[in-house]
Amino acid sequence: MDSDAIEFGLTAEGVQHAADERDVMALLSALESPTFEVRLAAVTALGEVGGDKARLVLLQIARDRYGERPEMRIEALRSLAGVFGASEYSGLLEVFIYGENRKVVSATRKMLADADPEGYAARLAARGALDHAAMRTYGDAREASAVPLLREFLSDRVSRGDLASTECWGKVYAAVKALGSIGGGMATEALQPVLVALDAASSDGATDGFLRGERLAKIEKAARNAAARAGSEDGPAGGQAG
Repeated sequence: MDSDAIEFGLTAEGVQHAADERDVMALLSALESPTFEVRLAAVTALGEVGGDKARLVLLQIARDRYGERPEMRIEALRSLAGVFGASEYSGLLEVFIYGENRKVVSATRKMLADADPEGYAARLAARGALDHAAMRTYGDAREASAVPLLREFLSDRVSRGDLASTECWGKVYAAVKALGSIGGGMATEALQPVLVALDAASSDGATDGFLRGERLAKIEKAARNAAARAGSEDGPAGGQAG
């Protein structure tokens, strides 16, 4: 048994006993343990016990970006399911699905997709998520509310002239495919600047260079397929586009 845990009188068994007794104060004391496993067990137990004090402490841990390990924050978010209503819990998780520690983002997205499967894609779009995984989600869900976000991203890439740059081309490709899956007039319009830019690049000979040429060819094929697919749809199946 860990010597520090013995000194503090805090063990995993003690945490479980405190949880069984619904002893919130003992669980709060366990959060001061130098042993990570004990602290993690206390976070889990606080969610099981519930109450205003547990809720406040778990929120503090979840929001502590610089003082807590990602694993502790993730477990706090998971434990908060026991102290929030379903709608309120989904709203809380949404805050952590973008612009956060990568481990926290990945774990929270899984929680939110389980908690609100129908609204998950729209919540990603509302947060401005533009990573590859988010774009795949928009396409899979045919999430119309993501169209303005994808349109702005592609327009920015066109204006900067970096459709095929090493940093951007994969996301451009993913955005184009997502718009094709979403379908509808707004998606078709969002693809037009990309197609115009690709035509111009071809006419100007700006596809020189093997890698750049390969990337542009792949984007162009995806964009033309997406435009044809989007134009054949009556309208997107997801939320409302802005």
